[in-house]
Amino acid sequence: MNLQSWINATPEQINFWNQVKGIIAWNTITPLFYQGTIAGSEFTAYDADKLYIALELSASSSTGFGTSAGTIALYDELNAVSFYGRNNDIGLTAADVKTYTINNVVLKNVYFGRIVVGSLTQMVFNGYRLDV
Repeated sequence: MNLQSWINATPEQINFWNQVKGIIAWNTITPLFYQGTIAGSEFTAYDADKLYIALELSASSSTGFGTSAGTIALYDELNAVSFYGRNNDIGLTAADVKTYTINNVVLKNVYFGRIVVGSLTQMVFNGYRLDV
């Protein structure tokens, strides 16, 4: 896929792009690949002048388990929650403490203005950033 014509995009991606391209009046589209920690990344801060187009977004936990659930919330261009998900298995320890096996979250063809996570620490983003 290229950013001028999307000629190599799948039909699913073309439908997605046709839906998203009119959401904000953008003047720059930047291909963006990121792999690293979620905390402190540009994806966690809301900026009304940016919108992220994720062809694929994966989030995971560095430990794989915890006492709080692994959650992900995507906020739209107006900074309102547009998607909330969790992918956990609940279990009890010997001391009857609830624990979560935090499974990976993989999303395809989603857009967001910012991301908020619970117990998910790492991410891979492959997509674009639209700048106003």
